[in-house]
Amino acid sequence: MLRSRGSTSKKSWRTFFDAITDNKEDIEQNGSEITTEPESRYFYVIIREVERSGKVPVIRFNVDTNIEHFRSSQFTDVRRTYEEFIKLGKHLTISNPECLVPPLPPSITSAGLGLEEETKYLHIRMQKWFDLISESPILMQDKELVYFIEGHFGYSPVIRKNKHGSVLKRKAIKIQAAPPDDTPELCNLRPIIKQFYRQTSESSTKLEKVIKTLRVLSASEDELGLKFITIADMEQHSGMSNAFRKLGKIIQSISHSRLTQANIKAVIFIDTLSYISSDAFVVEEALMNRQILIKELLSAQTSSRSKVSTITRLKSSSSIKPEKVDEVLASLEETRSHEQNLNIKLTRITTNLLQEGRKWIKRTSSDIKSSLKEYTKRQIEYERRLLAILESSRPDIRNIDHTGGLSRLGREFSRLKNRNDINSSQTAQGDAWSGIQRQKNHIKKEYDSKFLKRIDDVLDARSAFETLGTKVN
Repeated sequence: MLRSRGSTSKKSWRTFFDAITDNKEDIEQNGSEITTEPESRYFYVIIREVERSGKVPVIRFNVDTNIEHFRSSQFTDVRRTYEEFIKLGKHLTISNPECLVPPLPPSITSAGLGLEEETKYLHIRMQKWFDLISESPILMQDKELVYFIEGHFGYSPVIRKNKHGSVLKRKAIKIQAAPPDDTPELCNLRPIIKQFYRQTSESSTKLEKVIKTLRVLSASEDELGLKFITIADMEQHSGMSNAFRKLGKIIQSISHSRLTQANIKAVIFIDTLSYISSDAFVVEEALMNRQILIKELLSAQTSSRSKVSTITRLKSSSSIKPEKVDEVLASLEETRSHEQNLNIKLTRITTNLLQEGRKWIKRTSSDIKSSLKEYTKRQIEYERRLLAILESSRPDIRNIDHTGGLSRLGREFSRLKNRNDINSSQTAQGDAWSGIQRQKNHIKKEYDSKFLKRIDDVLDARSAFETLGTKVN
C-alpha cells in the first residue's frame, strides 16, 4: 500500500514539475507572461430623493462600489440628513490635506423659492457634490465613508483630526511672508485664489443689493398697475377706460415677470458666486496648510543642523559624558525621523495639490461659463416675454378713437375688427421685424420736419440691419 501511494505521489510530482517546465518554456517563447490588470476602484452614488418634511432636509441615495472596506458592493435607500453631510464634509477636509474637498452646497437658495424648486436645486447640487467626491481616488477610499454609509442609527465622525495650528497662529502666519517654495505653480496660485475669493464674495454681496432693488421695483410696478386700473374705473370715455385697464394689467404682468427674473438671477448668479467663493476659500486654506507644513519642515531641518553641530562640539570636547552623548544622539535620530516624515508628507501633498489645483481651475471656469450661458438664455426669454406683453396692448391703444391713437407717428391706420389682426414680433422662427415704413406726409410737428430734412432716407428696421451688414431672415 505504501509503495502504491509513493508511486502515485511521484507521478503527481512529476506531472507538476512537467507543467512548470512547460509553462517556463512558453514564457521564454512568448517573451513575457500575461498578467491581469488590477480592477480599478469606483464609488458611484445616485441620489434618489430629497425629503423636506422638516427644517433639515433628508437625502436618500444608492451606492455602488467595489472598494474593499465596505461590507457589500451595493447599498440601496441610504438616508442621511443634511447636518450629517456637513459633518462628513468637515472630516474629509481636515483628514485629507492633499485634496481640495468641495464645500457642501447650501440647503436653500438665495431666491427663497417654493418648496418644490428648492428641493430640485438641492437634488442637482448634492448629486454634483457626490460626483466630485467619487472622482477623487483618495476621498473615495476614506474609511469614514464606510461609517457614513453603513451606519444604521445616524452618523457622527469617528476619526477626528485637528487642523494645522490654532486660529491665532494661522492669522499670524498669513500676515508673514511666504516661506521659500520649490513649486512656483502652487506658490503663485495662493495669492490669485485669495484675490479671486475676495472678488467673488464682494460680487455676491453687491448682487444681493441689486436683487433687493429689483424686488422693490417689482412691488412698485404692481402698485402702479393697480392705480391705472382704478383710473380706468373712473374714466368716462370707453376707449380710454379700456386702454387704462389694459395698461394696468400689462404693468402688473411686467411686475410679475421682473420678480421672476430677479429670482432667476439670484439663483444663477448669487448662489453660484457664493459657492465658488466658498470653494476658493477651501483651496486657499489647503494651500495655507501646505505653507505651514513647509515652515515645520524648515524648522525641523534647522533643529537637525543644530543637533549635528552639538555632536560635533561634543566630539572635540576633552571630557565627554556618555549620558549626554546618548541623549543628543537619540534627540538627533528623533528629529531626523520627524524631518523625514514631514518631507514625505509634503511631497505627497505637493504632488496631489498640483493635479487638484488644475482640476479646480477647469471646474470653476466651466461653472462660471455655464452660469453666464444659462443667464443669457433666461434673459433672452425674459426680454421676448416682456415684448410680447407690451405688444398685447396695441389693439386697445389703437382703438381708443377713430384716428387710431398712434396713427400720427406715420403708420397707416385701419380700424381693427379683430384683436388678432396685428402680427406679433415673437414667432416660432424667432424675432420678426415689421417692414411697414412711415409715411412722409404725416408730419404733425415742426421738429419732425426739421429732423426729416437732415435724413436722406428713412429706414425701417429691416433696411437698417441690411445697411449695417446684418442679414435678417
